[in-house]
Amino acid sequence: MKIAVLRERFEGESRVAATPETVGKLIVLGAAVTVEKGAGQASRLSDNLYQEAGATLAATTAATVKDADIVLCVRRPRATDIAGTAKGALVIGALDPYGNEADIAALAKAGVSAVAMEFMPRITRAQVMDILSSQANLAGYQAVVEAAAVFERAMPMMMTAAGTVRPAKAFVMGAGVAGLQAIATAKRLGAVVSATDVRAAAGEQVESLGAKFIMTEALKDASGTGGYARELTKDEQAAQAELVAGHISKQDIVITTALIPGRPAPKLVTKAMVESMAPGSVIVDLAAERGGNVELTQPGKVIDHNGVTIIGHTNLAGRIPTTASQLYARNLLSFIDTLVDKKEKKLAINWDDELVKATVLTRDGAVVHPNFVGAAAAEAPKPVAKPKAAPKKPATKPVAKAAPAKAAPAKTGATGKPAAPKKAAPKAQAAPVPEAVVTPAPAAPVVARKAPARKANAPKADAAAKKPAAQKPAAKKPAAPKEGK
Repeated sequence: MKIAVLRERFEGESRVAATPETVGKLIVLGAAVTVEKGAGQASRLSDNLYQEAGATLAATTAATVKDADIVLCVRRPRATDIAGTAKGALVIGALDPYGNEADIAALAKAGVSAVAMEFMPRITRAQVMDILSSQANLAGYQAVVEAAAVFERAMPMMMTAAGTVRPAKAFVMGAGVAGLQAIATAKRLGAVVSATDVRAAAGEQVESLGAKFIMTEALKDASGTGGYARELTKDEQAAQAELVAGHISKQDIVITTALIPGRPAPKLVTKAMVESMAPGSVIVDLAAERGGNVELTQPGKVIDHNGVTIIGHTNLAGRIPTTASQLYARNLLSFIDTLVDKKEKKLAINWDDELVKATVLTRDGAVVHPNFVGAAAAEAPKPVAKPKAAPKKPATKPVAKAAPAKAAPAKTGATGKPAAPKKAAPKAQAAPVPEAVVTPAPAAPVVARKAPARKANAPKADAAAKKPAAQKPAAKKPAAPKEGK
């Protein structure tokens, strides 16, 4: 079992997927670990430390992943970066699939099993594998540190001979993992902290940290699945905005953390709200990577608007890479531990395990995750429409038995009335378009109803009616009495 650790090439990414500590534990599991040179350099982890832990160093990405059974990464690698891995190799990392379906499809074509660690279910046994929690925890801490660095004033209350310095007022929007850590850190630094969240259950957690919980009465609760908040209705958004507008103007530091998985970050702070804050105030937008919670946020930049500093760093956890890499690497190690047979010291993946089913995006050359299979099918509607044309042939088979005679007149145009069944056939051919979009079932009844309607019109021409009657007894006896009537 070979495990490869890639050097990150994503701009601004300083973390690494394995540390010397986790490399040693992976070797105990029976793995041979190959680390790309310089993989841990940005996290202050030298190549020598990896060698001392028992890892082999490789100069290039191709040499690192060659024949690897597992590839560890922080950001999603390109399909070309993993060429040369063992067939069906696992690529484990924060793959960020939403909005990047084409890249996920490319990984599927490469034949690897892509595992998105951010999809780890929030259940008890998976807490130690939850990269979202470990990294958000650090992001919340770092957000307060970044704010304090540019605040240009003291955070705690200070009583001196020269007078008393009032404490800074910090407002945290969102009381998830990042928000709660931001509250705790701001309290440690001496700020007076308040917080809001659309989930009523968060109030108790906020108050347990010594902060004041603020929630509009118009919003009873907006808890969603998996511990996340659901999307607010327009009325709820208006009520929440009114609450924030009245509170934010009195704050020195605002930290926003609201994110909904797979969607752009909700806009919580408008330009008018920013302009209501005093000069020297600071806003840290933890949702900058998804567009930001603040209307004025510029992802990856720190800007000044009317004296208010808006920090839009897109990778706050990566700004303390040594600690972030330690926690991230342990998350991955804990997951890999569930995939290995400890006695035989080899991979023994249980594809029915709830952790595996929740996180695997691709397998056996196809996208298999339920959240993305539909998107892949929608990209290629033509292949879906072609097989649906087949059910229609059975629907026209009753006509097809008597149709040999109809097909000949259709080509020569010798008779006018055999052409009537022909009109039914084009409508059966035109039906595939709505059928592919809606459902195949309605198409059959449409053909069945319209065909008899035209046969009823056929008797208007007696001579034409008699001709099919002479031909039909040979193929179909029931047809003659119907036309005779």
